[in-house]
Amino acid sequence: MITTVKFRLHPTPSQERKLHEIFTIYNRVRRVGFKLYFTLKDMDLTKTEQRKLVQPCLMELCQNNPYVNSILIDCETKLAQQQTWYAKHKKYLKLQITTIIKRIEQIKQKDKRDKRLRGLYSRLSSVQNKLRALRLKPVVFGTKRLFRERILGNISRDEFKIRRDSSFCCVGKRRGINLNLKILPNTTLRVRTFSKEKGKKWLIIPFTVNYKQEKWFNEILGLELYQVEVVRRLIKGSVRYFAHISYEIPEVEMRYGFEHGAVGLDMNYNFISLCNMDEKGNFKSYHEIKFRNLHSYRKNKSADYISYKMDKVVNYCINKKKGLVIEDLSFEQEFSYGKKRNRKLSNFKTSVLALLKRKCFKRGVAVRKVHPAYTSLIGKYKYSISRNLSTHVLASYVIARKGLGFKEELPTIYKWLLAQVGDAIKPRLKPSSPYYNWAKLHDFFKHCGITSFKTSEVMKKALQMKYVLNSVTSAQPDNLRAGLSSNGKVDNWHKFWNFVEITNIL
Repeated sequence: MITTVKFRLHPTPSQERKLHEIFTIYNRVRRVGFKLYFTLKDMDLTKTEQRKLVQPCLMELCQNNPYVNSILIDCETKLAQQQTWYAKHKKYLKLQITTIIKRIEQIKQKDKRDKRLRGLYSRLSSVQNKLRALRLKPVVFGTKRLFRERILGNISRDEFKIRRDSSFCCVGKRRGINLNLKILPNTTLRVRTFSKEKGKKWLIIPFTVNYKQEKWFNEILGLELYQVEVVRRLIKGSVRYFAHISYEIPEVEMRYGFEHGAVGLDMNYNFISLCNMDEKGNFKSYHEIKFRNLHSYRKNKSADYISYKMDKVVNYCINKKKGLVIEDLSFEQEFSYGKKRNRKLSNFKTSVLALLKRKCFKRGVAVRKVHPAYTSLIGKYKYSISRNLSTHVLASYVIARKGLGFKEELPTIYKWLLAQVGDAIKPRLKPSSPYYNWAKLHDFFKHCGITSFKTSEVMKKALQMKYVLNSVTSAQPDNLRAGLSSNGKVDNWHKFWNFVEITNIL
């Protein structure tokens, strides 16, 4: 696990000028390097061949400086990110086209004059045009938002340059200490400049270490491999400099494992559901942690807020003295929820999961991943009757059971129901899939219009059936009051659900 520690640098005015020169040259060469890689993207060249073409040009600009290796790695990473975005967006647009064509064919079979066809054809043409016009776009260094602010004149040219050229780093060798950016024992940072003159090759910049950072500083001094990134920020009208030091931390002994049970976690973009379960698979307790609109926060404030909420998750696991079971989520999204919700999901997935794993790792909480398929549906169909909880809490319960190796068998009443259905409903899963029967059951309930399995909804159906039977027989059967008190509330859940099964409400 890699961790990062941030120290504030305090350069003198002369050192600030030299740092400004390093920031300017480093980021200018980085932009030139990316442009060269961008021109070579369509050529059939290997990664080594591309580097052989780009590296001499950058060496000439950098005066054969060791920062070139870091710039090359950064440019290759950015281009790979662009190509990944292009492949995912292309796949998403093709899937949209296939879905729209299927929808058109379904409507045509029913009525060729349906008014919805006009809108679908218009949508199909729009998506096809987007696919044809899809291209790899050049990267805007310094973010599009900052570039737009500069075009509108909301920020000055100097402020734009400071924010755009905000960092530099130097990747060292695989073995041995990186001498170009090195932490010294007297709380100073030695920085390699672009100058080759004697006495001007190095900058020795002091930094502060507070009492919380002392243990991390002592750890870094004993390490051979760490990476330093020098960052500058414009804060309250003044430029401040920081050193971000990343290094691999040793493995911590896991003090909270799965011997006495597990805590299941179900993630949503605006809240988290936690379920505490013992080693026998019995439900013990649950807890929900709600989020505000993360997309409305600025980057640093959002990160602090997420960190605060993730501490609550880890503290819950420590309080219960159990490990955490999470879903092995994939970040590939083949459909769209809408622009606003997509942004929420993207920000949430890319920031929360990685942070939660690091916090668990540091505090000795074991983490286990399980397949996320059908956790919500299994919780809804199997446990909502007996637990009377939300679908998300029940999903976290199913996740915890999966983490401990329990299998979710189909209840007897559902097996009887699927036996009556037969092959009339065919889900999209293969019969060999372990979730085939659950998918078939879900399609059956969806086809019948049954969407809720909460106790309140079943109660309404039971009372409606009571009134229907009373109107037909002019008498109230005894079993229709089984488990119900005089005010209509449930006193005996066991009798009530037996009554529901007897009267075939499900």
